[in-house]
Amino acid sequence: MQLLRNVTIGVVLLVAASGLATTKVTHSQAKPQLVNGAPSVDALLDDLLAALAAQDEQGMHRLRVSETEYREIIIPGTVKEGDPPRQVAAMPSEFFWRMLDQKSEDVGRLLMQRFGGHRYTRKELSYTKGVRKFAWYTALGEVRLHVQDENGGDHVLHTGSIAEVNGRYKFIGFNYND
Repeated sequence: MQLLRNVTIGVVLLVAASGLATTKVTHSQAKPQLVNGAPSVDALLDDLLAALAAQDEQGMHRLRVSETEYREIIIPGTVKEGDPPRQVAAMPSEFFWRMLDQKSEDVGRLLMQRFGGHRYTRKELSYTKGVRKFAWYTALGEVRLHVQDENGGDHVLHTGSIAEVNGRYKFIGFNYND
């Protein structure tokens, strides 16, 4: 019975967050901003590689959107350009942030274990999902960063998507879907 209740709650949260149970609201005239976002994709990727080289896991996580940015920019802004933003209830919004945050922590830890402590040179960047424009931001993802380590070894970092908001860049989260 408890399992059925948990599944039912999960389905309700998923339906609500999917937009099927949302209320559309009008966005204020203020432009959304990413706090301390990088000025370019190249700068963001350089910061990621520097954090990996320094084994700075906290520094790496500062390169991704905060809870506030995710809940106030990414979630409501993930609608077609020109459409009004979606207002998602607090409970599903928090649920999806927690899922993203936990996955980012887990994948970030794996990135640090696998790539931390080495210096890399960027070779090639690609996005498996291309570039997608939404109401307030552009998503660049899923990132595949081809790098070469200090010993000449080739590697590919799978880091998740990048958000561009008014000329500033951050990772939405560290994750990937392969």
